[in-house]
Amino acid sequence: MTKDEPLAYFNPQKGGFYWAKPTRIEAPVSVDVEPLPLYTTPQKRKTLTMTELSKIFASIPSVPFDGEWHLELVRAIEAAHGIKE
Repeated sequence: MTKDEPLAYFNPQKGGFYWAKPTRIEAPVSVDVEPLPLYTTPQKRKTLTMTELSKIFASIPSVPFDGEWHLELVRAIEAAHGIKE
């Protein structure tokens, strides 16, 4: 196992019970949630894609995505949190 491989996964199961298993899905998942990988070291976070940004701004009708300044603001916030390309 390398530092980029998950150590285990939290697999959502019926009734909201979660448990860690060394494989991605060991039993049928009964809820609409992807298993959450667990790592021994923090993983590098990536900047949001334009598609992800479009979805976020589409979910906030009062704040339309209207240009370069929005993108600069988002990238500045990401950089302030240590998220860089």
